[in-house]
Amino acid sequence: MIVNSLDRVLIAECPEAHARLLLANVTDTARTLERNHLCGPIAGLVQAELIGSVALMGADRLEAPGESLSLRVRLPEGALGGAVLECSRDTTGLSIRGYTRQKVLPGIDDGDDADETLFDRAMGRAAHCAVVRVDAKGATEESHYDLDFDDRLTVTDILEGYFVSALSRNVLAQASAASKIGYVECSHALFCELLPEADDGAYDRVDERFDGGAVQDALDGGADLNAFARLLGLGPATVVASLPVRFACGCSGAKVMNMLRALPRADLLAMIEERRPTDIYCHMCGKCYTVTPEQLQALL
Repeated sequence: MIVNSLDRVLIAECPEAHARLLLANVTDTARTLERNHLCGPIAGLVQAELIGSVALMGADRLEAPGESLSLRVRLPEGALGGAVLECSRDTTGLSIRGYTRQKVLPGIDDGDDADETLFDRAMGRAAHCAVVRVDAKGATEESHYDLDFDDRLTVTDILEGYFVSALSRNVLAQASAASKIGYVECSHALFCELLPEADDGAYDRVDERFDGGAVQDALDGGADLNAFARLLGLGPATVVASLPVRFACGCSGAKVMNMLRALPRADLLAMIEERRPTDIYCHMCGKCYTVTPEQLQALL
C-alpha cells in the first residue's frame, strides 16, 4: 500500500560555515500512519516526531535504491512501550512505515496535565535504541545506544543520540510535531552537522539556538532551509538534494494468504468453524485484511 505525499527531505550545504543542513517535512506520512493505526493524540504526536527522525536518518545514511534503515526503540518506563520505524530508499526517494507499541494511552490521552507531563508519562526517562542499516547487497550495520535522563526524554534525544552517541558525529537535531483537535497538524525535523573544518565556536553558537527553543519555533512555523541557515548563522545554504518521502508498506492480500497457508490445518479449521470473516491487521501500517470462511476453506 502506497500513499501519495508532498513530504520531502531537503539536503543543503553551507560552505562558509562548513556545515550541512537536512530539513524534513513528513506531515502527510505522519497523518496517514496516525489514521491507519487509530492512534490516540499522544501516540500520534510521538510517532510523528519519530517519522521525522527516521526520515533524516534515511536521507543521511541511505545512498542507493534497495537500502533500508530501521529504528527500534524500547521505552521501559513509558506507557508507549516503544516503537519501530522503517525507512527504505528506492529510485524515487524514501518510503516510511512503522508503529508505536501502544496506540491509545488511557489516563494520558485524556489527561489535564501540561503537555510536557503527558509526554513524560508516555516516554519515561530511559530508552534502549537500535538502528539497523541494510545496504543494497544485504550487508547489515547495527548501532545500539542507551539514553537515561534525570529530567525528561524526548524524541529529539533519540534522533540526536544516534548521530552523536552511535556514530560520533558533531550533530545537533530537533524533531517537532504539533496537533490540532487531537490530530497531527504538522511534523518537521532538522539536522545540522558541523564538519571538522568548522571553527571552534560554531558548535556553541548553533547549540544556543537549539537549546533556546528558536529552532523548534521555526520548525513549527514552517521555516525553509535558508531561514534556518540565517537563524543558525551558517551563511548561504545551497540545496544539493531533494528526496520525496511517502508512506509505503509492502503488505498485501497475497502475503496474508501465504501466511495463513502456513498455519496448522487444525487452526484453519477452527477459524472456519466460527463462520465469520477474520480480520488480520498489518502491524507495520495498520491496514486491515478481511478473510472469509470461503477463502480459508480454499486454502485447505
